[in-house]
Amino acid sequence: MKSRIAIVAACMLAACGGPEKSQGPAVVVYASENDPAGLPALFAEFTAATGVPVSVVWGDAAANAQALIDKSGTPADVLITPDVVAIWHAAEEGALRPIASGALDGVDRHLRDPDRLWAALNLRFITVAIAPESKKQTAGSYAALGAASYRGKLCVSSIENSVNRALIAMLIEDLGLKPAERLVRAWMMNLSSPPFETEAQLVEALESGACQYGIVSASLLPEGMRKTGPVPLYADISAVGVGRHAAHPEQAQQLVDWLLRNHPPGALAEWNGRNFGVVGWRDEDVRLLAERVGYR
Repeated sequence: MKSRIAIVAACMLAACGGPEKSQGPAVVVYASENDPAGLPALFAEFTAATGVPVSVVWGDAAANAQALIDKSGTPADVLITPDVVAIWHAAEEGALRPIASGALDGVDRHLRDPDRLWAALNLRFITVAIAPESKKQTAGSYAALGAASYRGKLCVSSIENSVNRALIAMLIEDLGLKPAERLVRAWMMNLSSPPFETEAQLVEALESGACQYGIVSASLLPEGMRKTGPVPLYADISAVGVGRHAAHPEQAQQLVDWLLRNHPPGALAEWNGRNFGVVGWRDEDVRLLAERVGYR
């Protein structure tokens, strides 16, 4: 779906074993067509448990956030994005209200906005995957992938994929802008092919041996594929927030509370101590860096 289309993501309540009658109006959610969190199943589960129906407006994450900022289209009660950048922008523009839920306190402080405006919904660690035929292990750092010994052996997916922008944003924070740029430039010199459009295509190339090493979301790797998690272990997230001008704020808070209590994002491991908001703050720097080094 390329256009923003409203649907009702609620199962037949009696068939799902939930309340026989709907409990109040539908909560309106703006969500992205790129959905790593498996939202339709979560919404159906929420409706079955609470009786509150969910009406979803699917669309591009950036466009959804801008619609919330501009107060255009159907008023959104909840915004869910597949990365932190769009929801960070909505928070910066005053389009979100603080999440009134004790469940938020159970989310790692690095995975939620200091002002309680958004929280991680889904956590995806980034790893270096190794093709089955490769006999060489990486040195355990992203810097190693820039070495001349990896020339023609590395693969990445497009910079448009949020996993890659999150990684580079954190590298900028940890290394500094110029060192991070030198590292990413070295990766580009070591590529065996142009960046793949999707991570799924990258994984296929690793499985076939067309690529020997790839930077990819660990959750997408087939069982048994070797990988190494450089320290610190970086990640990408989906995020959720409540619209400042929500027409149904109580139902919105109820949905967010239910999601955070019943499907928490998980915990960080070997983290660099930075709040995920830096990924949104650094996104323009990341895009300019990618343009300079020819990462598309």
